[in-house]
Amino acid sequence: MSRPDWIVPALISVALGVALPGCAGGGSKEVSAAELIQKADAACREERSSFDRIQAHPPPNASVAAAQTGELVSATEKANSQLRDLEPPDQLRSAYERYLDARDQVVDEMKRGQDAAKNQDARAYGAAQAGVARDAPQRQKLAQSLGFKVCSTSAATA
Repeated sequence: MSRPDWIVPALISVALGVALPGCAGGGSKEVSAAELIQKADAACREERSSFDRIQAHPPPNASVAAAQTGELVSATEKANSQLRDLEPPDQLRSAYERYLDARDQVVDEMKRGQDAAKNQDARAYGAAQAGVARDAPQRQKLAQSLGFKVCSTSAATA
């Protein structure tokens, strides 16, 4: 492995700004637009808190980077599941589905990064990171189109 501190902090920072909402689940029930915004943004704060805890110490090697990335994937998948439990109003449904799809894509990239870290493949890890970063602006725009505040900002500006 050529990078002792790996790139996890950068990947995570990009992922945070990309898509982090989650909401209280418990079955699909249509929520109002205001409820959707409130629950998603509250969940973004919770997910960011999880990311901050996971990233509190930079990983010293690839195996720790892989483990941390796995924890981040789990936190994001939990949020995605909670979001999918919400049923947005009809007028937001299409935009909401696009947003959820974009969140699923970031999880896929993070999993590729986790696999790369497990294999001590810095090049593939960097490619996964680049994939997360490349699509971040679009995910933020989708979140903004839904009226999300916390979920539509990067971690550095939130």
